[in-house]
Amino acid sequence: MLLYIIRHGETYGNLNGDGFTETDLTPNGMRQIAFLAKRFHKEHIDRIYTSPLKRALKTANAIKSFHPEAPFVVDSLLLEKGTDPEYAGLPDEEIKTLCPYAQLLPRSPLGMEDDEAAYNRAVKFIEKIKAENDFDSTVVVVAHGTFNSYLVLAAIGFPFKEGFNFSHLNTGVTLVNYLEEDGILKTKLKYLNNVSHL
Repeated sequence: MLLYIIRHGETYGNLNGDGFTETDLTPNGMRQIAFLAKRFHKEHIDRIYTSPLKRALKTANAIKSFHPEAPFVVDSLLLEKGTDPEYAGLPDEEIKTLCPYAQLLPRSPLGMEDDEAAYNRAVKFIEKIKAENDFDSTVVVVAHGTFNSYLVLAAIGFPFKEGFNFSHLNTGVTLVNYLEEDGILKTKLKYLNNVSHL
């Protein structure tokens, strides 16, 4: 399986230092996601997963525009760590307006969550997508700067470590490859936080 873990485009919250509230993409963020989508336009994609926050939805939607056949799954397990504990993302009606083809899973707010709980949520998500997708699938996951660090740790099988962070720039792409070599299942981190499309 090829697993692409991607951060959303630049937001107004990124500019003012508040990356945790619901905030929209800037004009530069819209430019970034256009370049990101073009990067993936010839890549075969079997499924796209996204956070229910507007910035991730719009980023994932840009990729989806080149892949109309790929299921588009909105999953609250991908919410950013530090999101308002009572907020579960855009209402269903708004998501369906932005992304009419979205598959909406039951959602609930995260509540109060420490770093280890966020890591455990990432582990749960990685286990889930491994169960839902074939071994030869290509899967795209669009989430957030802080939570993507936990996703990368979980995806490569590293344990939780307090204060450890994989930096993800806006639209940064990380690729994890699950493969079999000589009868042995392996996990390879192919690259981290790639922004060559910009």
